[in-house]
Amino acid sequence: MAISKERFNKLLERLSDKDLELVSELMERLLQASPTQRVIPLDDEPTTQDDVNAINDAHEAYLKNELINLKDVEHELRN
Repeated sequence: MAISKERFNKLLERLSDKDLELVSELMERLLQASPTQRVIPLDDEPTTQDDVNAINDAHEAYLKNELINLKDVEHELRN
């Protein structure tokens, strides 16, 4: 999905200062990475039954509102 700089700037304006800090760190990491490091290779491995079970478990957790706390994700990204 292509995004214009105007749309990106509008999204940035809506973020809190705390969120801006996270986005800024991510952008800096992207700019430091070489183009080959930014490319995510296609996963060409077949889906296993374990994969299907993990997907189903995650979906069930979502339906039960048993989601990962954003604070935990933020902590993981920062460390």
